[in-house]
Amino acid sequence: MAIFPDKPYEANNPHNIMITLSPFDVDMSTTIMMPKALLETNLFPFMEISTLVELLQVPNKPKMIGIYDIDSKITTFVIIKKDGNNFKFHGWNDILLRKHYKAGDTIAFWWDLRHTRLNFKQVA
Repeated sequence: MAIFPDKPYEANNPHNIMITLSPFDVDMSTTIMMPKALLETNLFPFMEISTLVELLQVPNKPKMIGIYDIDSKITTFVIIKKDGNNFKFHGWNDILLRKHYKAGDTIAFWWDLRHTRLNFKQVA
């Protein structure tokens, strides 16, 4: 048993980031796009300040973060980069190859503070 268990999905967690996948997110895409406003409220308050400052204040400075599939227990490292009023997560295609998501699927993302990673799970 792990010293610190994975933070499970909690449907009532107000900091969940709910993304309904568009055709762009699943059709041969290497990225998934998330609105800046969602990340400012539900992700950035939990990230290390040095990572956050570089991500927001250094132009074109991508950061690598782990995205953990709570069901398969697989971590995929992706590059997060600001793109206008959104953020793109590069490396999403590695997850698509395993998960076979389709447009309309809803994925919940939530920050796991103890493991400093973004967890995710398909919820609809």
